[in-house]
Amino acid sequence: MNNSPQSWLDWKESRNRFFANPQGFLAITNLVWLNHEPQWVQGLSGVWSAEDHTVHVVDSSMGEHTWTVPQGAETVFDLDGIRVELASRAGQVVLRPRDPNSPMLKEFEGIHTPNYNPQFSFNATFVAHYAHKEVVVGTVVEGMTSAYVSPGKLSFEYEGKNYELTAFDKADSDDLVVYFKDATSGNLSYGTGRSVTASHQSDNSFILDFNYSGNFPCAYTDFATCPLAPFENNLPIAIEAGEQKPPTRNTAEGIKEQISK
Repeated sequence: MNNSPQSWLDWKESRNRFFANPQGFLAITNLVWLNHEPQWVQGLSGVWSAEDHTVHVVDSSMGEHTWTVPQGAETVFDLDGIRVELASRAGQVVLRPRDPNSPMLKEFEGIHTPNYNPQFSFNATFVAHYAHKEVVVGTVVEGMTSAYVSPGKLSFEYEGKNYELTAFDKADSDDLVVYFKDATSGNLSYGTGRSVTASHQSDNSFILDFNYSGNFPCAYTDFATCPLAPFENNLPIAIEAGEQKPPTRNTAEGIKEQISK
């Protein structure tokens, strides 16, 4: 990880591109859990249903179609000029339309962060578990959980005190990922937590730079199934760095303010 001001600005721009993607999370206009009962889906034509992981639509603008979604995977296709996602979540299929003309997408003006603060960049020590272990965490969907593999914890010191965070493997990388909450969660930052990547160094230490902390999509929309930070990763200190709480949020009742003016 490069801690130069330009590197951090490049990261901010990449986050802006992520959220401004016309087929990304801010384009989602609905989230529907499909079952055997046929139902209309706002924003799409046809009547939708699912038997196990096989999805059917009838009377749509494109006729009758069937898709099978692999367990734990996603299938995307275009219908009515809208990108449709079918995703396997918790043993059921969820449908999410992604509309490039979504009002939430149109009003996005970029992520909100304070200026880069070197105070919140740490050289962290890796403390390995005896063996890799599976950590089950909750999600923003009641009753739904997600499981991640943790090789160990990251230990860092701040203002004379030591803190440890459970870290998760990052696919195809020696880096680690941390989901955390802190004393700003629910106020300055979003309440369910944030994510930060710890950069592996040649001496097997890690740079844990909270200026690169990013929001999960659920900070912006109800139409996501994001994980919650594990309870042991609730820091008692205020990490006033990284992405802050977005000013508005997309809900089933429309866009709502979530920051008091």
